[in-house]
Amino acid sequence: MPLDLLTRLDPLRRVQCPFCFERFAAFELHVKCDGPGCESDFSRQVEDPILTRTFFGSGADSMIRSPWWVDPRRDQRRGVRRHLDWLVLPGSLDCPNCGRETDCRLCPRCHQRMPEAAIARRPGHITVFGPQSVGKTTYMTVVLNEFDQHVGPERGLLLEPIDEEVRRRYRQEYRDVTYGSALQGVGVGHWGEVTRQAHMPTPPLEVNRRVLQPLVYKVKRRGKTGSEPLLSFSDMAGEDWEMNFSVLRREAGHLIRRAKGLLLLIDPMRLPQVASDPRMRLSPKEAIAPPADYREDLSKLAGFFDRVPVRVPLAICLNKLDRWGPLMAPGTTLHEVATGVPGKPIEGDLDVLVHEEVRAAMRRWDQLSFLEHLGIDFPRHRFFACSALGDAAQEDEEAPQPLPTPLLVERPLLWLLRQQGLLR
Repeated sequence: MPLDLLTRLDPLRRVQCPFCFERFAAFELHVKCDGPGCESDFSRQVEDPILTRTFFGSGADSMIRSPWWVDPRRDQRRGVRRHLDWLVLPGSLDCPNCGRETDCRLCPRCHQRMPEAAIARRPGHITVFGPQSVGKTTYMTVVLNEFDQHVGPERGLLLEPIDEEVRRRYRQEYRDVTYGSALQGVGVGHWGEVTRQAHMPTPPLEVNRRVLQPLVYKVKRRGKTGSEPLLSFSDMAGEDWEMNFSVLRREAGHLIRRAKGLLLLIDPMRLPQVASDPRMRLSPKEAIAPPADYREDLSKLAGFFDRVPVRVPLAICLNKLDRWGPLMAPGTTLHEVATGVPGKPIEGDLDVLVHEEVRAAMRRWDQLSFLEHLGIDFPRHRFFACSALGDAAQEDEEAPQPLPTPLLVERPLLWLLRQQGLLR
């Protein structure tokens, strides 16, 4: 879509890429040909060191080729006009290979395609992080599906993938794993086999840099007109967080430093006081997992920022509520949600009730140091509890899985959207 005149007349506007979160002036945007001929004809494509660095790092051996692209300020064909882009942005350029007029804009830092919404306004960004096996990928899969199917339509709020690549990635890498690859039944594939399985661990950065590419969505709201804000979701590998933290900080630190909202997932089963409760049945994998040090995780998180207290809102969500919720005292909100007490309405603000009950539970579980550092370093925080799978969770992760029946998964995301001004 071509840029409107008002945007073209403001080339000094600061733009933030929704993929790499770098900021730059609008007149620095690159342009590429998006014609079908150039995109399908390898002989017309040129080397793209910027995109190569994005996907493979600065030391990559091979070079990605892309359809013709250029920094308009370096296009010699434009003559003196190329030096005046800081006064008015060019509406379009002609591809020298196919002659087609193109207005496809690229981020000059990562060469991801920049939608008009990203140029018009600053995107939101939520980073989901935490240690291994806490369920980050499953959580993100389920919460996005809930917003698409239930929560969003009920609230007049829809999250729409920014392009077909994001739609394909979410479907193949996230949704098909959790919900099955066909619509022929619960987890039934094309040949009648059960395809719904547990997610594999998110690969570390040294194996796959794809985790650096967030899922970017347009935020559509009922009754709102004009430019649609963007929201990016990043899913960080737990292995990097726990064992390759220096690599994570160097390669992916921008995903946390530039986030507008942070979501820390916690697995209470990795707390000794919970794991040792005789009422708790641990899976073989959970039984051998080392105790988590969530106080250390807060220190790691604070280390990404230049100053404390950190002003970025932080949601701390205790996952797997269906497992540990029955340990709470009967009559509490978390016990009733976890055990599915029917017909009894919750009196009061649900988020406030859950926040206070989780804080009290963390005190009982000997997490006083965690709570104290949280209050000092991250004053804008809120506790949540959820279960991404609900009673669909199976002890044997390799066994076929029924569809998720999530509990309260949307609450942390709704709070973070309100903190970013994207939702009232």
